[in-house]
Amino acid sequence: MRHEVTGIKLVFCLGLFSAGPAFTQNPSTEATPETTVASVAYVYVQTTKGVDVYDATATGKLTLVKGSPFSISGQMEGINGKYLISVGTTNIRTYDIEPNGAVGKQASETNTQNYNGSECGDTSLDENPNGAVLDHAGQVFYLQLWGATFDGDAVCAAWQSYKIASTGELKFTGALIDYGRWGWTSAPNFGANDTSAFYAYFPGAESQVFGRFIREPNGALGRAAIGNEIDPTADPNPPNSDNYYFPIDMVADSAGHLAAAMTESFTTTYPPPPPQLASYATNETTGNLESSNTWADMPTPEVYPFILSMSPSGKLLAVAGANLRLLGVQVFHFNGAEPITPYSKLLLPAVEIDQLAWDNDNHLYALSYSSGELYVYTATPTEIKEVPGSPYKVENAYGIKGLIVVPKL
Repeated sequence: MRHEVTGIKLVFCLGLFSAGPAFTQNPSTEATPETTVASVAYVYVQTTKGVDVYDATATGKLTLVKGSPFSISGQMEGINGKYLISVGTTNIRTYDIEPNGAVGKQASETNTQNYNGSECGDTSLDENPNGAVLDHAGQVFYLQLWGATFDGDAVCAAWQSYKIASTGELKFTGALIDYGRWGWTSAPNFGANDTSAFYAYFPGAESQVFGRFIREPNGALGRAAIGNEIDPTADPNPPNSDNYYFPIDMVADSAGHLAAAMTESFTTTYPPPPPQLASYATNETTGNLESSNTWADMPTPEVYPFILSMSPSGKLLAVAGANLRLLGVQVFHFNGAEPITPYSKLLLPAVEIDQLAWDNDNHLYALSYSSGELYVYTATPTEIKEVPGSPYKVENAYGIKGLIVVPKL
């Protein structure tokens, strides 16, 4: 997900500490065919000409699927293995996914303005930079509407919910609307069971705080009865400081934990202290987030941590940044509720990274719009190395979710 917290468009970066090996990069004009190793995932990249689809093997090699790029309307925002979901200015569309991963014909089209929540705005990606999110089960699609203003202030923000039928049709199940909200919320981060989700929202222009959604039986979002605003950490601030931390971005693992990039609010220091990474556990009784992290044991990335991506194992956290002077990606050990610990030093320090994703076979994908290249790494808790043939040339990639990886079952 991409957010604009300070009003400045941020840029990302990738890195590795001394535990990691050296990396070589051999640009390739297109994905290399692989016929002897089993394929494990499909990799989808949004470009201005359509969606490029790659078949990924267990070794991390990519083969461009015949027919790429595939034409769609709007930008892709989710794929559940059977359908690709795209979002335009007012419409949501679904497209068939063929057995070989290719994007097929349009299956459905839904006008968001026909349903509750449309009074808050439309799906314009310029006005709605957080876009949408698909739950882990691939059954419910959530879309934020925002942008309608009165006297220069946002009138409301709404999260619409749509169930995805077996035919690809979208069934509206409800809208959670906040009237008078100063701004939009970040996309929900669902836990593995999809029963609740955490997010960051903006109660005022100077900071943002944690909130929690619960999911109703029909899939629609509801506000949690308790714990909407959660103290970020037990003692996040240095001694003699009255500042506090607020979340920039966050990502959940599959075991009830959350990694969050935190930055100080109302600091009088300039330049402000760099953001730090915090870990949280979900209280099973209250549903709230809890953390024993302090300012002293929260690591500081070498990049501005504006993109967080959790490995399926929950053991690695990839971070890409948004600062014109800090480019690349960095990988950390994620230790559940315990403090996050450094792992890699800076990877690709001269490359702006816009998207991160993982498959289920220890591959980390990093997409750069500016360089027009897709980098693939094999990343485990003991070794990180770039796969042979990486990076792959991808022309004119873009989008809030310009990279989606769908592991094969």
